[in-house]
Amino acid sequence: MQFTVSAGGSTVPIGMYKATFAGVEETPPHPEYGKGVKFSFKVVGGEHDGEETSCICGLEKMASPKNRLGRVLGGLTGEPVQPGQTISVEQQVGKTFLIQVELTSAGNGSTRVGTIMPAF
Repeated sequence: MQFTVSAGGSTVPIGMYKATFAGVEETPPHPEYGKGVKFSFKVVGGEHDGEETSCICGLEKMASPKNRLGRVLGGLTGEPVQPGQTISVEQQVGKTFLIQVELTSAGNGSTRVGTIMPAF
């Protein structure tokens, strides 16, 4: 039996991409940040067609326009989040978005989805 080893994390370099929303899943609790969720995207077209990238958002605070979770949800819905609003992202799975991939703060060259916008 043979295995191929990846670099781990996203291999999609910094840039703007068209991508489909692949879904969201819970992540194991982080020792410093607690519970979180991972939003995954699959690049459509170009040199990185089919490659996956993602971003992780903490769940210790409710979504708001001022935190990462709120900005991700706003990007998926195409509108800023509002207090009291309930958002379900399942209906966004398979839809195409424009995403901006950026470096993470880890300092190891890994990347993540930084901005999500509806693709028109």
